[in-house]
Amino acid sequence: MAAVGGINIPAVVGVIASSEELRFASRMRALPDLFELRLDHLPTLDPEMLSKLRRPLIITARHPAEGGKKVRINRRDLLLRFLARAQFLDVELRSLPELREVWEKAARLQIRRICSLHDFARTPSLAQLQKQFQRAQNAGADIFKLVTRADTSNDLFTLLQFLRGTRRRCSVMAMGKFGGLSRLLFPECGSVFVYTALRRPLHSGQLTFEQLRRLRDSYTKN
Repeated sequence: MAAVGGINIPAVVGVIASSEELRFASRMRALPDLFELRLDHLPTLDPEMLSKLRRPLIITARHPAEGGKKVRINRRDLLLRFLARAQFLDVELRSLPELREVWEKAARLQIRRICSLHDFARTPSLAQLQKQFQRAQNAGADIFKLVTRADTSNDLFTLLQFLRGTRRRCSVMAMGKFGGLSRLLFPECGSVFVYTALRRPLHSGQLTFEQLRRLRDSYTKN
């Protein structure tokens, strides 16, 4: 089994986007492989409150245009506050110029870097996706994370073509009608991470951690 930053892949990521979910994560018996800390939902969080989490962290402060929550605190300052506690940093492709200082500091600290793209309206063409992937590669990303809305089989097929064609470290998922299916299928086709909600999905097509576990168990039994 291959690994990224010491994490065996494919890996399950549990998303923490509220204080309630943070408390829940600290008490979980069955654990995901990593936790993603959505700092745009937790701008006043004390870093010391992370001490009870028993898995490595991905940190991100999502841009509002890609599903993030608007915060008064500068995203740069928010990410720098938590950077030393992270094993992975996630910055959107669109945010690289704005967050260049954080991106480069993560490299100096040997923190793995995820460059992400979220399209809540559609699935762009394969050529467009490949172009964005190349931009992320040029920026030094260790992982390219791609999430698009897939409401047709053609959308799902485009994402699968992209995933199979890159043969690099990518995390690919769908939202919408084929969101759940993509989170079961794509890890079997090379996607390195699958993201799950801990309690309540943040968008359509996202599975909870327990739903994913049950579906995977059912699949392996059959």
